[in-house]
Order: sequence, then structure tokens, then C-alpha cells
Amino acid sequence: MSIEIRNVSKTFDSFKALSNINLHINTGELVALLGPSGSGKTTLLRIIAGLETADEGSIIFDGEDNTKKSAQDRKVGFVFQHYALFKHMTVFENIAFGLRVMPSKIRPNKEAIKNKVYELLKLVKMEELANRYPSQLSGGQRQRIALARALAVEPKVLLLDEPFGALDAKVRKDLRRWLRKLHDEYPITSVFVTHDQEEALDVADRVVILNQGKIEQIGTPEEVYDNPANPFVYNFLGNVNLFHGRIHNGKVELGLPGADSDGGQGKDIVSYTRPHDIEIKLEPEGKEFIGSRITFIRAVGPIVKIELVRLDNGQYIEAEISKETYRKLGLKERQTVYVRPKDFKVFIPEDYVI
Repeated sequence: MSIEIRNVSKTFDSFKALSNINLHINTGELVALLGPSGSGKTTLLRIIAGLETADEGSIIFDGEDNTKKSAQDRKVGFVFQHYALFKHMTVFENIAFGLRVMPSKIRPNKEAIKNKVYELLKLVKMEELANRYPSQLSGGQRQRIALARALAVEPKVLLLDEPFGALDAKVRKDLRRWLRKLHDEYPITSVFVTHDQEEALDVADRVVILNQGKIEQIGTPEEVYDNPANPFVYNFLGNVNLFHGRIHNGKVELGLPGADSDGGQGKDIVSYTRPHDIEIKLEPEGKEFIGSRITFIRAVGPIVKIELVRLDNGQYIEAEISKETYRKLGLKERQTVYVRPKDFKVFIPEDYVI
């Protein structure tokens, strides 16, 4: 089941939640709606589900206009952040609920419902917990039951609103791995909302990055991380260091070797560099190296995180190096070293990107 969102806009009082959203989601695709709080991602998900009405635009499922259809008629499965399980029902009855309340003409018989529920319990690896109540389950188990309940009615589309947001970090990571595997085995078109960059990049086939009600970029996890469309995307998808400079004689001048440019003579620019692209030396090996003082070292795990302050302008820099490099350099807090960006991206006015 493909989903096409055409020119969708939504305003709450004077707040513009969504502005002219256009998005095509392929059949069987797992897509993440990623963005900060207030970016419009949950509003868009609810409009797809039919739980919210757009002021303008259309929602198309497999070429059929669903804009005016109710949530029930759209046959969408919805999984909420806080599970929304029925506390007085067993795991079995929670999953069976949607099947039991179907209209009598299409409602499965008792045996068919039993078979369907146990099929889903096997799918979510929880067959032995059929007779337990939600209060007897962990958060991760409850979320898997909520997902099984959503799948019971065989929805055309599965929508998940921050499904792992209420869980601790270890459980979230386990469930992300489980959801990827589940989606491979049960390839239903799925859209999930998250503000967790790692979660989106880890799980989704494609990521849709929203900001202030608009789409900033759409692409695979690799595309949006390695080739961010603009400074917002670059900043949002991880820690970043900023180096100010100018375009001069077709070159970027940041106190480091410049990148070629077709224009922008004399324009101020900002270079964006990830912490893992910062090189550290004990002595300057060229004018591009910047004298800096180490203010903090976190040497836990294979990657050592280092915070520095530039000696020339007081600007903070974050670096990440291997433990092997850290030991070889013998770095210590308050030590003066020299750094340079090994790789960087530059955005200049008129949307010209180097």
C-alpha cells in the first residue's frame, strides 16, 4: 500500500503546523518522520491516520483518495507511545479486541480469532505470555503487544507515534533491532514518528526531516547524514563544529586548505565539521592547524571524546578520536594542541553549496 501526501497544510489557531507537505511513501517501505518538538511530525502522522483533518491537501492510498475517509475506513493500524493497552484484559484479549468488534458480516469466528492471535504472539515472540495482564509485563513487552494488536486487523498501513519514547535506552535499542527484523518478515507500509536521530537512522528505509512544518530533506539514512541539504539538517543529525571564514579568489579561507568554488567572492561562510573529522596534533604541521587547549576528556569505550577551546577566539571544539590515537598522543586536560578539520561542508548564501 503506497501513500501519497499532496500539498497538505494544517493550522491550529495562528500556529502553522504544516505547510504544503508533499511526500510519496512506497509500498512496504519503513519511513521515519524525524524532527524537533513542534516540527509537525505527529500532526502529519495523525492526518495520514484520519485522526486529524488537513486544512488543505489530499491523502492518497494506492491511488485512492482517502482524504475524507474516517480513521476506521482507512484501515490504518496505530501504535501510541504509551501502549494504550486495556488493563483489565489479558494479552490474548488485548490482541483479539479489534477482531471481536468487527461488524458481524466480516468478523472471524472464534477459532479463526484464536489462530490469528497466536500467530501474532509468535510473530512478536510472546506466545508464553498470552494469559498475563499488561501490569505483569515490562515496557518493551507491552509495546510489542500494542504492535501485535495493531496488526491483528490486517491494516493497510501501520503508523507509530514515538513507539519507543517511554522506554529506557537499552530496551529502545533492542526494540529497534526487533522492529527492523519484524518489518523484514511482515513488510507492511509503515511510518513512525521520532525525535531521536539515532533511532531514525538505525531503523528507517528513508528519513523525512521536518522543521517548522516544512520538509527540509528526504533520503536514505546515508544520504541525509553524509549529504545534508542545509545547515539545519547538518546540525540536527549530530554534533557539529563551526568554523567561520570567507570565500576569496574562488577558495574557502578558514585557515585551512580551501575547496574550489564557482562564485561567492568575498562572502562570509561557515564550515561544518563532525567531531570525528577533527585531527589533533602535538605540533602545528601547517598554517591550517589551530592552537587549542584541551578542557575535558572522556576516555570511555573505543572512542575518546575531547572538548577543546581555541586559543585565538575562545570557540569550543568537540573532537572524537580512537583510543589508540589518544594513547599515542598522550593527551591530558589543560594541554595545548593543534587541530584542523580533515573534512568539512560549507553552505553559502543563495543556497550555493560547496
